[in-house]
Amino acid sequence: MKKITNFFFSIILLLIVNIICAQSTVNNFKMFDIRNSSCEVFNSLNIELEGPSYNNGFSSLRKNQQIKYPLQTQNSIDGFINDFNVTLDKTKKRYESQEFLWKTGKEIGKYGLSVLGNYAQALPTKHLTNFLMPAIEQGYELYVDNEIQKGMDLHKDEIDKIIKDRINLLYTNGIDLTTSTDKKAFEDMFALAHGEIPALNREQYAIFNKELTKRAYDFISSNREQIQLLDLRTTKQYEDIKLQVNSKIEDFQKQITDDLDSKLKELGNSIVKLTEGQKRIFKTLDNIQVRVKENESRISTLEKNMILFKDDIVQLKTIQDEHSKLIIQNSLQIDILSGYVFQNLNTTEKINALEKGDFDHVFSTNDDKIKKNKLLNELKEIKNKETIISVSNDIENYSKAVYSGLVNTGILKGEDSKNVGIFINSVSVLTGAARVYAGDASGLMSVVTGLGGLFSKPQDSPESQILKQMHTYMKIRFDSIDHHLSIIETKIDTLSNITLDMHKSMALSFQYTGNQIERINRKNDYLLNHSSYLIFKDYKNCLDQTKVWETNINTITTYSDITNSFNPVCKKCLDGLNDFLAGESIQAPFFLSANPNYKNIDVIDFEINDIYKPTNQLFTIFYPSPSSKAIYALMFPFSLTSDTNKSLYYLNKMDYLKEIDNEIVLNEYYNYQLINEFTNNLITFSPFFIVQSNSSDFKPQSINEYLINNKLNKNNQTLQENRLLKILELIQYSVAQQSMLSGNLMLDPIYATLFNYSTDVEAKNLAIKVLNNNKLLATNFSIYLINKNVDLTDKLKVQSLYNTASVDTKSLENLNSLITLNDIKFEIDANNQKLKLTFNREGQKITILCPEFLTILENKMINSEALYTLMDSRQKINSKLIDLTFTKNLSPPSTIEKFKYYYSTKTKNE
Repeated sequence: MKKITNFFFSIILLLIVNIICAQSTVNNFKMFDIRNSSCEVFNSLNIELEGPSYNNGFSSLRKNQQIKYPLQTQNSIDGFINDFNVTLDKTKKRYESQEFLWKTGKEIGKYGLSVLGNYAQALPTKHLTNFLMPAIEQGYELYVDNEIQKGMDLHKDEIDKIIKDRINLLYTNGIDLTTSTDKKAFEDMFALAHGEIPALNREQYAIFNKELTKRAYDFISSNREQIQLLDLRTTKQYEDIKLQVNSKIEDFQKQITDDLDSKLKELGNSIVKLTEGQKRIFKTLDNIQVRVKENESRISTLEKNMILFKDDIVQLKTIQDEHSKLIIQNSLQIDILSGYVFQNLNTTEKINALEKGDFDHVFSTNDDKIKKNKLLNELKEIKNKETIISVSNDIENYSKAVYSGLVNTGILKGEDSKNVGIFINSVSVLTGAARVYAGDASGLMSVVTGLGGLFSKPQDSPESQILKQMHTYMKIRFDSIDHHLSIIETKIDTLSNITLDMHKSMALSFQYTGNQIERINRKNDYLLNHSSYLIFKDYKNCLDQTKVWETNINTITTYSDITNSFNPVCKKCLDGLNDFLAGESIQAPFFLSANPNYKNIDVIDFEINDIYKPTNQLFTIFYPSPSSKAIYALMFPFSLTSDTNKSLYYLNKMDYLKEIDNEIVLNEYYNYQLINEFTNNLITFSPFFIVQSNSSDFKPQSINEYLINNKLNKNNQTLQENRLLKILELIQYSVAQQSMLSGNLMLDPIYATLFNYSTDVEAKNLAIKVLNNNKLLATNFSIYLINKNVDLTDKLKVQSLYNTASVDTKSLENLNSLITLNDIKFEIDANNQKLKLTFNREGQKITILCPEFLTILENKMINSEALYTLMDSRQKINSKLIDLTFTKNLSPPSTIEKFKYYYSTKTKNE
């Protein structure tokens, strides 16, 4: 018995100790300065504190603090969302001073690389949305209140008579409401006195009763002097009026509440239809994606066959024709996928082009025609169902958007969309739009569905009960609506990644020209296998740790996940990441030329010495130091060959750009594979840097240490911000290099040098060398040259001549007759029977293989595969910087407290 008593005593003692420790942690949270934490880590803290160990104390703390800053009125909700948007603006402007995306991108982004430029600005900052959830939830409840008020307004005179009669009934019982100036006391008296009006106590009509009481208070406040009170007992009307009031209140309660319920059912039905439409669209996009992948597999086989049959001209021509056709087919289909995923879909344009026959050349066989008809039908399906089709380039518009704006920009279409739009519009300044402004991809779905956080309130108010009835109706109509919305939101993100990969493979395929095929294959094999030159041997541990996490499906959700995931391998990884970015200079491994694994590899040497260096030398002649504007312009590549100098035009109008050392950007060729790999690792392990206890072993602080060490936390945040900015700098430099290699800012001056009688012999010789060696730039130059100097007025005629010139001498002659510049002409390449452009300069013959006619007609730049991956990395780093420093820009203290105690974690929302 004594042992059992001791056991229970030990258990009780342990429970008491745990309660005391938990309360101590909650008390420490009061002192915690959220400005020194990233959104990601703050999210993990909240999830931890909402767990069973701390929940009661933490919930009480939050509730008590929220009382100081109530979110109960439209003004308070608008103010909360406005504080969010102002803070986000401040955070963005923090990086405008670094010139690494914001003002430059905003100024010229709408003219830039159409897909990735917009995607980079979307900034899906994962944890920011949670700051908005309470305002969103309360906003939806206000919508319900407003709908009840509208119902009352439809019966204004009768409702006001009920209020007058109710005032007189209370007056007869000795309660004079006209003397009350305390709103709460008035509400209690009006609703509950003597319990004589049963309808006023009915739970299912709590919202109607609340709004009736509020209306009564406002009625008296406005008519205090004019109200003539009656003692109904003296007129013998008391019982009759009491029965009438009770009966009429019951009638209006039922009628107005049922009307709202019916409206919400209709709204739920609209949400279901929109969601079903989205699902069908994604199914259609999946079909397109499968065909693209099938084509990619065939393209890969053909590229190998090109090497195998490079000496058999007849066979090679057949292979190249199929290769070109599949590339164009994929280019069109990837464009469609990109358009939907990146919110700039122009379905009508694609349907018209297919129906008009613009792509008949690449859908020539019977199988191809079946593909074309299937694609056309799928596009029409998307056209019928699409509800999210465009996002304004100026994302700030969304913070001020109104319902009509959403309809006009094409985000909401059709009756169901409008029905949902009216619902959204009633909730503050468009709560869903605020989520888009935050950059959360799921916020885009919330604009259409109006569901952001709708069913996640921890306690059920009468308003949320009514909204949940709508949710129940939706579930009956469409399985589990939340589950399907989650699938759709995930699909947006997955499609984004897939589409980026497809763009990369397309860019690579476009580079397979002439004798470059084998060299490019080998170069990419070397880059993939040897990119991590491990002078900092600890860095390898990041790859090992990531593999372990992927195998075990480890994720960081709670603060304990951070502390529990720390181990010797993780410690070495953090050492390696930190060492890579230590000091002022750029570490050698980030340069391709510094990697010993690449020494004496002919394809890498050729890439550096025969392609990069001559292109860089030519660029430096065109844009000599010390001007940095040309370097900045390279960071924002344009989509059309005729526009490659436009970014510089806009940047020349901007005087606040800080100077960049051109030599740092251009002298060494950056290892973009390593930069991308390093970026992903730095982002993955970022939480450990935020919570580290010291810089010698990077061990995480305990939760209590982290909550009280505000000074250390601030220092950690600054150090991590500097790391992110440093890798962002390298990404931008590498983007500039790859942009230059593609021909951005180069096509106009090369043309002027070779065709406008330049006397600069060095520039002429370099331009010739670049066009002969840099096949990607040369291909873009041929697109530029043909669009500038060939009469393309009759496109169908030119297309016919272009496609038959390789087998028909007369077609070749007629094609050359359309050239408006005397000394360039089309010839047939003897090795592969394809069209090429030729001209002579400085005693040298320049030969450029021509791309497909549709590529020329589109006049689009073909960018290197590296550019797409780097721009994706740029977007990720900017997203992480926003996540890291958003809280730092919160002010004044009242706003900091509001955001601290109203934060809503994903665990409730999912």
